[in-house]
Amino acid sequence: MMVSIPFIVLACLFAYRAPSLAGAGITDPDYYWHVGYGEWILNHGSLPTEDFWSWTFDGHAYRLTQWLGEVCMGLANQAAGLTGTSMLAALLVSLTMAASYRAACCYLDNRLAALAVAIGCNSALISLACRPHQFTHLGLAALTWILAAYQTGNRRALYWLPPLFALWVNLHGGYAFGLTYLGMMATFVSIEAYMQRDMARLRASAVPLFIATSVSLLATLLNPYGWGAWQYAIQIAALKSSSAGIVDEWAATSIKTDAGLSFFLVTSAVAAAMSATKQRPSISQVLTVLALGAIGWSAVRLSLMATVLMVPLLAAAVRGTAFYDLAFAGEARRYDRTVHIAIALGAIALVFTASLGLSKIERTTAQYMATKFPVEEVAFMKAHAIAGKILNTPESGGYLIRQLGTRVSIDTRLDLYGDRALFELLFAMRGDAGWKEYIARLDPDVVLLNNPSPLRYLLADSGEYRAVFEGPAYTVFVRQGQYSNLPTVQMKPTNRAILDQLTS
Repeated sequence: MMVSIPFIVLACLFAYRAPSLAGAGITDPDYYWHVGYGEWILNHGSLPTEDFWSWTFDGHAYRLTQWLGEVCMGLANQAAGLTGTSMLAALLVSLTMAASYRAACCYLDNRLAALAVAIGCNSALISLACRPHQFTHLGLAALTWILAAYQTGNRRALYWLPPLFALWVNLHGGYAFGLTYLGMMATFVSIEAYMQRDMARLRASAVPLFIATSVSLLATLLNPYGWGAWQYAIQIAALKSSSAGIVDEWAATSIKTDAGLSFFLVTSAVAAAMSATKQRPSISQVLTVLALGAIGWSAVRLSLMATVLMVPLLAAAVRGTAFYDLAFAGEARRYDRTVHIAIALGAIALVFTASLGLSKIERTTAQYMATKFPVEEVAFMKAHAIAGKILNTPESGGYLIRQLGTRVSIDTRLDLYGDRALFELLFAMRGDAGWKEYIARLDPDVVLLNNPSPLRYLLADSGEYRAVFEGPAYTVFVRQGQYSNLPTVQMKPTNRAILDQLTS
């Protein structure tokens, strides 16, 4: 039995990612409540209707629109713990690459070229942790495959769009971006046909796309909330915490980051290929590249989505370049071959064994956890039975829920808490005027603050709270007069703590 080289590469990608502890999701603050909700749904056989993980918004109505993606995470975690969610992340990125590869194959007759385009555009996805947004990357890759098949002659390909969106709307909110892109493609094809006075193409190509967009929009109503899923998507888009770039993944894309550099390289490659191709790019292709470029630079999360959508554009453009003729056509075709399955299995096993060995000696994830999450702080709180209403940062909320089983003041479900709760906390942590009123209104029993936070010293000086533990990332405060068996600790100055981290 013979298998193709792209199959081997994609299988090796899965084997490489599956043992990764970071891929399990534990380095992402959202992971903990995502997997927690998935397990809750599996245990109760229903969807939650209100919040029960915070004491500040307890009982508030809450829609879990990405419930199916979280159920997948819950199933993976119940089946094999962190290994399960790591394997799920590896499977999703491998399937995303495979769908992108099939999209590129619609334009390229050399499988190695199609694989190179797919991996080159989606390389930033390889290191992502397990979260429902991976389903959106897979959905976008499937969308490009369907549209590429349609544009290269398979008119029945559009029939797959409604089922895709009916499933996607329950997996992750990124379906809204996919549907927007579909409508954008229909609009650009219409503009091109109108500018060229080609009414036949308008009827043959643009009209079916608009019909598919409309039917796909109706298909997104096949979720437990109906139009409420769209209300949720609009609510998320309207958050100032997202548009202001306070949440890292919604900050403007910068070339100084890995995601920004990847997006710059992909867009540069597409522009270069379109400039060098023998066939002049169509108006709709140019408009699509410009639109995706503008969208991608607006936010890190959107740049990852935009690069997935760049795959067919790069494949269509590179096909007509002299580079393609040199590297993938003519005599070079002999490298696009099949390999005996025994060799393929050996290569996959070798990659998996090497990755498994590296994962056992890898310490970066543990070091990251210690400096970004309250790992030692939670261990201290457990050891001394420190409990009560806890005031915490959003990034630590999910971890506290998962590890302590306690209710928190806030976590990263900003669609629940809204802008006001987040900004009030951020201003208080900076020590802005009104911090005393904020603390008095919430009246927490325990306070967990980032070590660089100026509020640490203001709380200590107020005499109402005292520090009982200073960990690598956070400081634990309790009410004055409580836990008298725990001595008050002398906090390190912020700059000293940073220096200690750098020297260690």
